[in-house]
Amino acid sequence: MVLTAVAAGMITYAALRYPGFMRMEQPSNEPATASEKYGINAKELTKLNKAYELILNSFMSPDGREALLDGAIRGMVESMNDPYSAYTSKEQTESESEELHGAFTGIGAYLSVVKGTIVVESIFKGSPAERAGLLPDDVLLSVNGESLQGLSLSEAVAKIRGPKGTKAKLNVNRKGVTGPIDLELVRDRIEMVTVYSEFAVAEEGIGYLAIRKFGSDTSSKVAAELADLEKGGLKALILDLRDNPGGTVPSAEDIASQLIPDGKPIVQYGYKDGTSETVKANGGLTEAKPYPIIVLVNKETASAAELLAGALKLSAGAVLVGEKTYGKGLVQMYFDKELDDGSRLKLTVYKWMLPDGTWINETGIAPDIEVRQPDYFGATQLSRDTVLQFDQAGQSVANLQAILEGVGFPADRRDGYFSQATKDALEAFQKQENLQATGVVDAATAQRLEEVLYDRLQRKEYDAQWTAAVAKARILIAAGS
Repeated sequence: MVLTAVAAGMITYAALRYPGFMRMEQPSNEPATASEKYGINAKELTKLNKAYELILNSFMSPDGREALLDGAIRGMVESMNDPYSAYTSKEQTESESEELHGAFTGIGAYLSVVKGTIVVESIFKGSPAERAGLLPDDVLLSVNGESLQGLSLSEAVAKIRGPKGTKAKLNVNRKGVTGPIDLELVRDRIEMVTVYSEFAVAEEGIGYLAIRKFGSDTSSKVAAELADLEKGGLKALILDLRDNPGGTVPSAEDIASQLIPDGKPIVQYGYKDGTSETVKANGGLTEAKPYPIIVLVNKETASAAELLAGALKLSAGAVLVGEKTYGKGLVQMYFDKELDDGSRLKLTVYKWMLPDGTWINETGIAPDIEVRQPDYFGATQLSRDTVLQFDQAGQSVANLQAILEGVGFPADRRDGYFSQATKDALEAFQKQENLQATGVVDAATAQRLEEVLYDRLQRKEYDAQWTAAVAKARILIAAGS
């Protein structure tokens, strides 16, 4: 399972890639000002040492010298109020690095730490997390009754991971939902599949290419998948960047160069010293692709995924379909060798902008065709501890009504009141599934409702954004665009 140490949506790159970055990081050669500007001066060092000694010598139960030093660095980073910058100790760094390779046993979610809370960045397709209804931006409060508040990412991962087949009961806060919700997941083996393609509408030449995250080998995987689609007679490409939290910039740039003619802009970078740089396509493509490109985006399309979507929109004429993107136009880098002991700093060091100079941070990119998914795409697990029945009211009933709509038995309302029509819709579903038609949501009915809904959510005909993308592809193919 990949509960990765890399805060999803992060962009990383080598310092040598950008002269502007080197300019902003290197201290002045003037000895009179260098220590004051780039190091701790004598007065500041005296204060820091005094505080350090007082804690070590006077506090009733100090954690030790290394823990105090780690805490001091972590405190400096936290004082910047930047949710993307972080410090991890040697032990945490080693533990988190183990999450980056191969297949794992767990729930199938990328996590990050935001202001001391464990936040879901994205969900793996087909994972226990997806089946249970865990969503990006959910805040994990506890697992199996153990609080996750104030833990490092590696500490939280250790509590959430576990043997295949074991249960992880999560208590979760979700935006727009009053009070915490409970989800029960069964841990499983999670494979890291980041790129996937198929001819989704083969007879019409409409190809589908999904990128779940950008890593060091993603661009080569995309090149191989794209070549196969083109050999198969590709007439329109639907590129799915939904729920993609980002990743490495080189990967996004390389993929852009596979689809954008040489010399056209991909992205602009702005540095601390006020300078900027424009990166242009250089993949050897002499002219535009002979097929239209439609890019699927949503509110969880972030960072490097937004970079690629924006580049394709402005420099390859791609059409964006879905929802406004997340809005992360900042770039982070890792600093580990500089600290010498295996610990690591991740700092926001510069920003990126669209080819036309627009900075999308905290605003996102608006789609050309706005399409929201039905409410049942955000449905959560139904409780197994209590039954739902006529005349009850609350968020649990509203969730039930969303699920009923998703399985093809919509009620007369969605406001969370268990009406007679809601009961009728539930009984109709129970009859269809050969369950006792009680009009009450017991454990067996809850299980079957979730199974049917999950099955439907895997089918593209129930995906409103996908349907809109296919419709646009057909129009563009007919127009010869």
